[in-house]
Amino acid sequence: MGSYGNWNARSPEEVQRYNGKRTDFNTAVERYESIKPLQGKRKALDIRPLGERERAWERVVKVSDTEYYLTCFGWSYYDKEKLLGNPKEAVKERRAITLKQEGNVETITIHGNRYGFVSPSIYYFYAFNLPLGLNMTKNKARTYISVSNEDGTHGYYTMEKGDITLYRPKGSVYWTPLQVHRETVHKLDRTKTKEIRKQLSNFVNYATMMAPLVEPKYKWGAILGTNWKEVVAQPNPEEYPELWIDCVVAIASKVSRYNWQTRTSEVNQKAIPDAIYREVYRAEKPFVTEVVELGEMCYDRYRSWL
Repeated sequence: MGSYGNWNARSPEEVQRYNGKRTDFNTAVERYESIKPLQGKRKALDIRPLGERERAWERVVKVSDTEYYLTCFGWSYYDKEKLLGNPKEAVKERRAITLKQEGNVETITIHGNRYGFVSPSIYYFYAFNLPLGLNMTKNKARTYISVSNEDGTHGYYTMEKGDITLYRPKGSVYWTPLQVHRETVHKLDRTKTKEIRKQLSNFVNYATMMAPLVEPKYKWGAILGTNWKEVVAQPNPEEYPELWIDCVVAIASKVSRYNWQTRTSEVNQKAIPDAIYREVYRAEKPFVTEVVELGEMCYDRYRSWL
């Protein structure tokens, strides 16, 4: 085992490589029947840990003869509430993977995290416990389920919009999507951005001219803000508003870079227009939405602006 961080501990991947196992319905039955339940105070809860006994929050649970589920959210707090008879707290135990066998059809539901993100520990729990034909993958911080197709290709389905359900006939290797979610990406509407740039033209020219002449000073938060139209307004075409110079000082700080050769901070004039446009776009959100083809991964570069 290697070290993780500075504590000579195992990484989440190493833990799940040791504890995890590719699990379809039949394997879930085998794992459940082969694991001895925990004894002691929680004996009545029939807790069967997946792998190491001290990691009891990772467990396999039998719902019925045709339904089992794996979870990595079986925290001892919820166990305590169950023993106390608190039904509201008891139902909070989240499932990770639900496996069902109904007649000749096997279904799997991969449950998304309630908090909308997948930590390394959760990610590798899924990765090492999903059945053959299903895998986890990442694309620029987005988490997907990778589904192998019969023709050798793969379909990718997001976990961020809810649970994913797939099925396959008994004895088949390949899974078919039953419930998956479409994604959308945002792109700039060129008609709207053209109008915004037109309104900003005088201020951009002024900022580009004045930035090298001012002493950059950092300003916390937005410089132009949501009321940018009032800020860049020029009531008298022959005069520049006093507020503009304060904005330029802050913008100059944003585009300044330290030159290690001269050991001085230098204002990058070429970056000033884009810095101004980017801030206003973030406030105005001049986007159009495009639907991504089902089964394809995507990257929304403006996602953090929403």
